[in-house]
Amino acid sequence: MYGEISVRDSKLTFECRDISVDTLSLVPRLRLCLDVRLLSRGPGQPGYSITVDIERGELKITTKEGSHPLYLYVGYFIPEKRTHTLSSGDSVTICMYADLDHYRLARIEKIREGGDIKGYVVLYVTIKMETEVRFEHSWVQIRIPKSDWVEEFLPQLKYKEVFLVEMPKLERPELSDAITKINEAWRMYSMGEYDKVLVECRKALESLETTIKNMGFQVKSEEEGKEKTVPDWGRALGHKEMGELIKVIVQKLFGFLAPAAHAGKSINREDAELAIMFTCALINFFAKKLPHGQ
Repeated sequence: MYGEISVRDSKLTFECRDISVDTLSLVPRLRLCLDVRLLSRGPGQPGYSITVDIERGELKITTKEGSHPLYLYVGYFIPEKRTHTLSSGDSVTICMYADLDHYRLARIEKIREGGDIKGYVVLYVTIKMETEVRFEHSWVQIRIPKSDWVEEFLPQLKYKEVFLVEMPKLERPELSDAITKINEAWRMYSMGEYDKVLVECRKALESLETTIKNMGFQVKSEEEGKEKTVPDWGRALGHKEMGELIKVIVQKLFGFLAPAAHAGKSINREDAELAIMFTCALINFFAKKLPHGQ
């Protein structure tokens, strides 16, 4: 099924010729090719030319909630060439490209629930004809069979080569200082400052320990002949055995985050990923498990 826009005694039609993967892109990207035609509504009509300027195309896919279909925005297609001139009876093929990311791909996988991908592209078009300028929009239906999507599209989009980890937003007033520091660690990670990621993760872990003690969950411990106050992880969690496990995890994580653990070795992305995933998960664990009203 195609979309169309009336133009005097003619119609401008848009039809999906092909949708595929752009394999020459550094990021996952779809390529949509449209056949655009200017068709006369009847014989003997006078010929004229129009200029068609396609600004963008918004991709929406269908999902279901209850018995009613919903159309969810995915992203937008940008044309390789925006402006085309057509005379009555002319046609042209226009290619457009949409960047995706692995979050969007994962969401698409969840939405399609093992079925085909169905939806449409809303085209935003400017038509110029002599002194007249019109702003229009049309839509084109798309469909990708599930066999093509799974066997051809996803492998070419490198979807199976990346694991998407959806880290929850950390929220807990008592842990605000630790959360601020782990957010800074994420910022350092995005900037490629991998050594600073470990520094911020260590600060976040130290803040977590301080918060646990300030909430009253503390115990005396003797280390190297000196008595010190340390978090009582078991009381904080209301589970002695789990507390002992967390105690070991925290000690080992501190060891990994210490500069001496990486002596003579530059800290790379893999080190930063391990540090930030473990620390973020640990803080989230306590944000959910700590009792309220302390």
